[in-house]
Amino acid sequence: MYYANILTGGIGCGKSTTARLLALHGFRIVDVDTIAHKALEIARDNVVSVFGDEILETSNKERYISREKLGNIVFKDSNKKIELESILHPLIHQHITQECEILEKKKSPYFIDIPLYFESKYEYKKRFVICVYATRDMQIQRIQSRNNLSLEDIIKRVDSQIDIETKRKKSDFVIENTSDLKTLQSNIESFLQEFLGHY
Repeated sequence: MYYANILTGGIGCGKSTTARLLALHGFRIVDVDTIAHKALEIARDNVVSVFGDEILETSNKERYISREKLGNIVFKDSNKKIELESILHPLIHQHITQECEILEKKKSPYFIDIPLYFESKYEYKKRFVICVYATRDMQIQRIQSRNNLSLEDIIKRVDSQIDIETKRKKSDFVIENTSDLKTLQSNIESFLQEFLGHY
């Protein structure tokens, strides 16, 4: 039996909030976004050689890759997106695998917070897949309220991922996030009651 469980969803579905709430319940979270940040730093020179100096910004005399500038490039050009993924995804997969090897030894369920699980070509050893769900319209509204992006750019980002309804159908559990924070907390508690029955 594996103790790893995939937590996924679409952009704007509230997956990060759900992960934080699960952490408050005492679960360990493998945060793939944090791992991706590290991978970007490790592969910095390689990424700059492909995408050019224009993706760099300077802070405290140190130059770093602007995720916003890089994002603007890859979401407008699918070939660039594939190029970036070919650099970063092997590193990300390696780090996730290493963290999971440590956590499996603890024999306690934990979650891998991985937004693009269904889009990934990598397979992970896991027990269940849990989808944090919001409608496509809600995804767009939430991204609009938090990001300084045009509606056209938001729709491109949502459409660059597998449709949320497909992710919902492919998952073992669904945590609805279509209302407020209090309702989400209640939905997580209901999910945990059923989920922990399998362990």
